[in-house]
Formats: sequence, C-alpha cells, structure tokens
Amino acid sequence: MDARNTYLQHFLVGLFSLGLAVIFNYFLDIRWSTAFARVSFILLFITLIIGPFTKLRSPNSVSNPLKAPWYWRSEFGIWFAITGLVHFYFAMSGRPGWDFSKALGGIIGGGGYGLANLLGLIALVWAIILAITSFGKVIRFLGIESWKWLHSFTYVLFYLIAGHVLYFQFFTDYGSGPDWFGYLELIMMIIVVVLQISAFVKTILKRKINKRS
Repeated sequence: MDARNTYLQHFLVGLFSLGLAVIFNYFLDIRWSTAFARVSFILLFITLIIGPFTKLRSPNSVSNPLKAPWYWRSEFGIWFAITGLVHFYFAMSGRPGWDFSKALGGIIGGGGYGLANLLGLIALVWAIILAITSFGKVIRFLGIESWKWLHSFTYVLFYLIAGHVLYFQFFTDYGSGPDWFGYLELIMMIIVVVLQISAFVKTILKRKINKRS
C-alpha cells in the first residue's frame, strides 16, 4: 500500500503526463482526446506493473522508498484517472449538442460501438473512485482491509479498458485499422497479464516453501 502522495511526486507525474500528451498532439499530430487516452493507458500500465514487479523482486530492494517503484503507485494511479477524465471531456466536447441522456441511449443501443463506450464509461467512474481512495487520509479512514478489498478490483478496471481499447483499435470500422500504438497497447496488455500470473505463481510457491519449513 502506498499512502505517501507527496506534492513533488504528483508534480513530476503530472508533468510527465502533460509532456506525453503534448508530444502525442503536436509532434505526432494526434487529437487531444486520443492523446490523453493514450497517456491514460500508459499511466494505467505503469500502475499495474508496479505491484507484480515489486513481488518478483527481493524484499530488500523494495524497502528503500528512494529506489522502490511502489512508492509512486498512487501518484500514477491518480493521474491515470485525471487523464482519463480529460480524455472523456475532449471526446464529448467535440460532439455538438451532446447531452448525457442522448449519449446513454446511444451506448445502450449502439451495438459494439455502444458497448465499447459503456466499458470505457464504467472504467472511468471506477477509476475516479479508486483515485479518491488513494490518498493517505482516505486510506486511514477506510482501514487497510476495506481499502485492499476496494482496490482488488483494479484489474477488473484493466479488463474493462482493454475491451474499450481493443474495440476501437482492432474491431471498429472507423479509421483504417490499428496504428502503431494499438499494437503497443496490445503488447502492454500481455505484459500486465504475464507479470500478474508470474507474481501469483511466486506467491503460491513461497507460501508452500514457508509451510514446509
């Protein structure tokens, strides 16, 4: 659990996020909504690999806050939610006359496109909830067990976003198919799954060894 949330770390992660968005928008000629969507996915990827990564490393290498990536997890997770919300804003602001009731109707009856948007909307709401509960004071208020239970759904969030991303990159008729970042997202998804499985297997083996000893 990371409850530190320092201003310096938030500033650095925020600067990193904004810098990536600017690079995507200005240098790669990608619209803002897509730029922030890609930044948000990168931040989610970093957030999700930190947990398994620290489990796969030796305990001594994780104990030092200056070296352990664990102590950046909350900041990356919070900025993942912020950039996801910015992506949602830019995506919706580009639709004249947009309102939530019409959008909800389009989501429910919109086939694969509507389902993909519904997955993204659910993921956004859940990401905001997780971001709010990632601050130290909120964690202490909820208690360790309640916080762990709530954040155990982080990987559900990952699969919701994976479905949202895969549809728009590989299955939609919009555009000419996946671009280079679509394949990169697919690779990042595979890495997350492989690391999670590896960390799970290591945890099981460690428990068996401890029981034998």
